[in-house]
Amino acid sequence: MGIPARLRRPFGTHVQEAARTVKRMQRRFRTALVAAVVLLSACSVAPRVPQPKIELPSRFAEGPVGALGPAPDLARWWRSFGDPQLDQLVRRALSQNLGLRAAGERLAAARALLDTPQARHLPQESLYTNQEPTPGSTASYFQIGFDAVWELGLFGRGESEQRIVDANTALADGDRAAAQVALAAEVARAYIDWCDAARRATDGATLLRQATLDARLQRVRVEHHLEPAAVASSAQADVAAARAALVAAQSGMVIAHQQLAVLLSLPAAKLDLRVPTAMLRSPRVPPVLPPAELLRARPDIQGAEAAILRAAGELGIARSDIYPRLGLGWTATASARTAGGEIGRLRTIPSFGPVINMPIFDWGLREAKIRADSHQLKAAVLDYRQTVLSAVAEVEQDYAALRAARARAAAAMGALQAAREAARTAAVRNRLGLVDQLAAGHAGNAALHAAIAATRARAAEDVAFVALYKALGGASPLAVAAPRVKPADLASR
Repeated sequence: MGIPARLRRPFGTHVQEAARTVKRMQRRFRTALVAAVVLLSACSVAPRVPQPKIELPSRFAEGPVGALGPAPDLARWWRSFGDPQLDQLVRRALSQNLGLRAAGERLAAARALLDTPQARHLPQESLYTNQEPTPGSTASYFQIGFDAVWELGLFGRGESEQRIVDANTALADGDRAAAQVALAAEVARAYIDWCDAARRATDGATLLRQATLDARLQRVRVEHHLEPAAVASSAQADVAAARAALVAAQSGMVIAHQQLAVLLSLPAAKLDLRVPTAMLRSPRVPPVLPPAELLRARPDIQGAEAAILRAAGELGIARSDIYPRLGLGWTATASARTAGGEIGRLRTIPSFGPVINMPIFDWGLREAKIRADSHQLKAAVLDYRQTVLSAVAEVEQDYAALRAARARAAAAMGALQAAREAARTAAVRNRLGLVDQLAAGHAGNAALHAAIAATRARAAEDVAFVALYKALGGASPLAVAAPRVKPADLASR
C-alpha cells in the first residue's frame, strides 16, 4: 500500500528543509573543515614511493657496432620481413585474438575504477523506509529517513587508495601490452615454422623421388653384379630416410597451421595459407638503443614498477589504519504512528556531528600488518631491479644468438651455392657422357640436402630476429605511448 497523499507532502517538505539545513551547515563549517583538513593532512602517513636507482650501461655490449642504415619500426617490426601474408596474419591476430581481447576487457574494468577512491571520500547519501510495530502490536510506526556520511580520508588513506587503483590499472595495461608483444612474436614464429616446413616438404618430395630413382639404379647395378648387395640396402635406407623427412615436414606444416589458427582464434579449416615463392627477407638488426629504452618499452618492467606503487599504497593503508577514521555525519528521520487505519502527524528528528572510528585494542594486529607490508614494499623494489637486469641480459643474449644464427645461415647458404654448382656440373658431365646418371643423381641429392639445411638455418635466423624484437619490447603499445628515455636519465632511475 502506498503512502497517503497527506503524508507524502510533509515528507517532501522535510526533505527540502533537510537539504537546506545541510547547505547551511556546510557553509557554516567550511572554514573549520578546511583548517582541520590542512592540519590533519600534515599528519599524512602515506609512504614515499621508492624510485630504484639502477646502474645501466650506455649501450648493449653484444649489439651491432656502427650504423646499419634505417632501422625497422619496433612497433611494427614484422613488416621488415617483407611478406604481405605475414603482415595480414599479425594484423588479424591483434584484432581478433580472444586472449588479447580479454586482456583489453580487464584493462577497461581497471580503468572503470580509477575514480572510485575520490568518490569514496565524498558525501554518501542514502534514503530508507521502515515499519516498526509497538511491543503490544496495537500500533506501528512508519519511518522514513535520510542519512549522509562524509569520510575525509585523512592520514594518507585517500592517497594510498588512489595509488592502489592506479597500480592495478597499470598492471592491467602491462598485461595487455605483454599479451600483444607475445602474440605478435608467436604469430611470426609460427608463420616462419610453417614456411620452413612447406619448403622442406617441397624439397623433401623431390629428394624422395631422386632417392627412389637412385635405389632403382643401384638395384640394377647389383643385379648385374656391378655393385655388392650392401649398396642396394644402403640406397633403400636413403629412401626410408627421405620419406621420414618428408613426413616430418608435412607434420610440421600441420602443427604450425594449427598454431596460427589458435593465435587468430579461428577454426583451422578457415585459415588459408599460401606458400611464399621466396624466402622471407632478412630484416635489419634493430638499432643500438641504450638499455634505458627497455624501461619504457618492456611490459614486465612496467608491471614491476606498478607493483612498487601498489605495495606503497597497501603500506599506506596499513599505516592509516592505526589512526582514527574521521568524518561527518548527518541524518534526518521522520516517523508517524499508525493505529486502526489512522496515521498520526509526521515528526522529524535531525542530527549532525562528527563520525569517529578509532582502534583501541587489537593485540598488535595493525602493527604486524605495517611490518608485513613494509617487507612487501622492499620485495617489490628488489623485484623491479631484478626484472630490469634480467631484461638487459635477455637482450644481450638475443643479440649474441642472432649473430651466431646469422653466421650459421651464411655458412649454410655458401654450402648450398657450392652444392648447386656441383650438381649443375654433374648434370652437364652426364649429358656429355662423362659420368653416369647415378653420379649426377648423387650430386643432385647433395644439393637438395644443402637446400634443406639452408632453409632450416634461415628459419633459425628469422626466429632469432623475432626473439630479439620481442626482448626489446617490439609491438608494445607502451613503447609508442610513453615518452622516450634519454641516456642522461639513467642516473635518476
